[in-house]
Amino acid sequence: MAGTRDELVHELRDRITSGRIAPGSHLTEAALADEFSVSRSPVRAALRELAAEGLVAVEPNRGAFVTEWTTSDAAEVMEIRALLESHGASLAAVRRGSGHLATLRGLCDQMEHLNRDRPSEYRVRIAELNHAFHLAFLEAAASPRLFNITKDLALAPMMSGSFHYYADDELARSLSEHRQIVDAIASGDAARARALTESHLRNAYAALRREQ
Repeated sequence: MAGTRDELVHELRDRITSGRIAPGSHLTEAALADEFSVSRSPVRAALRELAAEGLVAVEPNRGAFVTEWTTSDAAEVMEIRALLESHGASLAAVRRGSGHLATLRGLCDQMEHLNRDRPSEYRVRIAELNHAFHLAFLEAAASPRLFNITKDLALAPMMSGSFHYYADDELARSLSEHRQIVDAIASGDAARARALTESHLRNAYAALRREQ
């Protein structure tokens, strides 16, 4: 049961954050249970978890709907992420271990290879790896409270889907910024890691605002 619920959460989260399920869409237990060939119980549990993450809103007597984000919502999330994640990057610069650096560099490699080879839905995959990248340097910050407060903000659909709005040169720039952040963390330069991460997030938000 737990495995089925977790699989449902992962799949629905991916569809929502990538924009494949549009904001405001009605998620019915019956339709999802039929699609995934499961009972309604794991579907109900998955929707509760997504609601806790802020991706779904459950309305009494109406059901579950994908959360709709306003311009002010997006601005607020960006400001909070810029504050918290830049702090996380600065902590990572002084607390990270060699394993953290290997993970961050590996994620950069994968994203760059996808952008170079451009297989089907490569931007969806890059968006997934980008989320993993941000979680990785938050883990390197060795601050469990910061990690728990910040981890779900990166899943907000209007931020996690920003890669879909990038022109080719903007995507290349974003991936280059990842490398710069890792280099700053590797060199122990906390101030540079902080500044680069804040700039990186603001660039992502600027791309999103252009499309609104």
